[in-house]
Amino acid sequence: MNRILVVAIAAVVAVVSGLALVSYVGGAEDRAAATVEPVTMLVATDDIPAGTAFDDAFADGRIVVAQTLKESLPLTAITDPAALAGMMTDGVLRAGQGVVEGTFALPADLGRNVGPATFAGDLPEGTVAVSFDASGSQAVSDLISPGDLVNLLINVPNASELGLPDSGGPAVVHVFQDLEVIAIGAAVRPDESAEEAVANPGASTYTVAVAPKDAARLLFLTRQYEVLLALVGPGIAPSDQAPIGKADALPETLTPEADAKEESK
Repeated sequence: MNRILVVAIAAVVAVVSGLALVSYVGGAEDRAAATVEPVTMLVATDDIPAGTAFDDAFADGRIVVAQTLKESLPLTAITDPAALAGMMTDGVLRAGQGVVEGTFALPADLGRNVGPATFAGDLPEGTVAVSFDASGSQAVSDLISPGDLVNLLINVPNASELGLPDSGGPAVVHVFQDLEVIAIGAAVRPDESAEEAVANPGASTYTVAVAPKDAARLLFLTRQYEVLLALVGPGIAPSDQAPIGKADALPETLTPEADAKEESK
């Protein structure tokens, strides 16, 4: 290759490299300028207790619109005060802390998991879930399905242990009626729109929903005494049920069908 051609090619390469370097340097300057660009975000100027209304905190200056560098802005930062109207702090917001998603929530969602749906989100309003063990003949031969209603009974050495009249020996006592079984093992009750029931998986752990005040009571009784379940059929409403001991064990009639017909009148 002749020397003049080699020199010419080298000159072209040098020019192209120089242009690329200038372009890169110019882009780097633009990128650097973008990262130091000032942007706004919401910041707490004082510690704000949980349950504080955003509107109040913003109005009295405990939350202000402040500037920060774009590169420092959290990806989940809330920058528009209007987006938080009517919301309240879901936890303590510390002075100097930026407002991000989840810092504020609607009053109905305070203290709740507002992320991915969980089993807790399916509990009936105002209830907690508790579990106990029952199987075989204790649990209607495992024919109970998630979503069924059951009466929970316990077998005690004497009804007097529970503050009831002395039964003179062992007794079976109704503890709860019309408990909804929301899960058996890991099998959960079906949605109301489901066309088919969820089959009993054969697990021995039953989960029910109760009022918070009854959770400790149910857990205590089901761990101290033998648990028995009665599957509630259609048309059966809760009613007072006296403890059954030796003196009350024999039915008034030996034909349960006749009793059922008499009660239905």
